[in-house]
Amino acid sequence: MLMHLCGCEEPGAFNCGIPGILVGAPQDNGCRYTERCDTCERFDSDDAACRELARIRGGRCGYDPEGTVVWLPA
Repeated sequence: MLMHLCGCEEPGAFNCGIPGILVGAPQDNGCRYTERCDTCERFDSDDAACRELARIRGGRCGYDPEGTVVWLPA
């Protein structure tokens, strides 16, 4: 039986290797925009997705000036 992968699990620029979490390219200051996958909704919020990313990969979560969740790698 073939299993269909969610878009967050398919190869691509936003795949971070953790199902349910999308991560953008590094910004000039090193932070990366982070959000939950709205298709599979494995996390309750962007904040929860970022906390899980930080737990697994290290670093910390924060916000840009507009209040968007960012991950700051260690």
